[in-house]
Amino acid sequence: MAAGAAAVRADDGLLLLPPEVAPAPHCADGVQLTFGGAIFGTTWMVRLIAEPAVAAGLADALKQRCEAELARIDAQMSPWIGDSTLNCYNALAPGEALALPEPMRAVVDRAVALHGLTGGAFDPFLGAVTDLWGFGPVAVGEGLADPGECARLRRLLAGEARPRWNGQRLERAAGFALDLCGIAKGHAVDALHDLVRATPGVVAVLVEIGGEAAGFGIKPDAMPWWLELEWPGLFAGRAVAALHGWACASSGSDVRFFLHGGRRYSHSMDPLTAEPSDSDLRGASVFDRNCARADALATALVVMGSEAARAFAKRHAIPCLLVPAAPGAEPVISAALREWMVDA
Repeated sequence: MAAGAAAVRADDGLLLLPPEVAPAPHCADGVQLTFGGAIFGTTWMVRLIAEPAVAAGLADALKQRCEAELARIDAQMSPWIGDSTLNCYNALAPGEALALPEPMRAVVDRAVALHGLTGGAFDPFLGAVTDLWGFGPVAVGEGLADPGECARLRRLLAGEARPRWNGQRLERAAGFALDLCGIAKGHAVDALHDLVRATPGVVAVLVEIGGEAAGFGIKPDAMPWWLELEWPGLFAGRAVAALHGWACASSGSDVRFFLHGGRRYSHSMDPLTAEPSDSDLRGASVFDRNCARADALATALVVMGSEAARAFAKRHAIPCLLVPAAPGAEPVISAALREWMVDA
């Protein structure tokens, strides 16, 4: 079926497997270790399979390394930490610039590239808009935002006087505030995944932070890591995907929103309107080799709306699930994701 056609009914569940699975080490007597904690206002979890000879004490050592990496990401990119690198940048006067440290430099580089790829549907400089609608750390007000201020921010976002980025230094532009919440969590998943996978004796790993996940390898039972796509009311059965060398990220309006006048105002902002997205999509789940990219693309697809999202996913061969906002409407599975479908 063509990209954008309605998905087959999932009465018996939806089983998704990557069409090409690279060989992976398999340790039948491997030891599963699990650890995690809290970060970014949510939880994180690592599961891994280690060779028995290295398993003793490995969980504690890796947990400490993962916590240090998460703390570094948070200290650089969190809008909720007063002296984070991100907030130091946002406090600059227009025209001033800041040299960004790693890994923030790489995240901003990817975010700027994805802004171009998505035609602006993903925008890392929506901090002022997010605050205006009460979803940021500096809430300007409660409820509906001032229409005049929305119009001003809309003109800024559509103009050419945007923050300038040369790959090292980010220059501030009047009215813009950096906000990496749409990509930083995905980056953190990638960072922990790569850290654990590179550890000698680790043969398989699954990392999950607040619903975003990446996995590699085969468990002792010869099965991959399974991720359940949790969209309440969407499937009659379960929808599960194998994460072997892939990541998955989802975005939607089910978690952070407020209601006013019968409308749901989501935390996902539309750069074209400087308002919460009012598209005909309730959410999207995206599969990619890179969780940061999947994270940003999931946000962009929801903002685009179903017609533009279907066309974009087809053009760029993106495996994704689009969740309509209309009650009872069937999900849309992109052509690239249809190649993952297995008869349950």
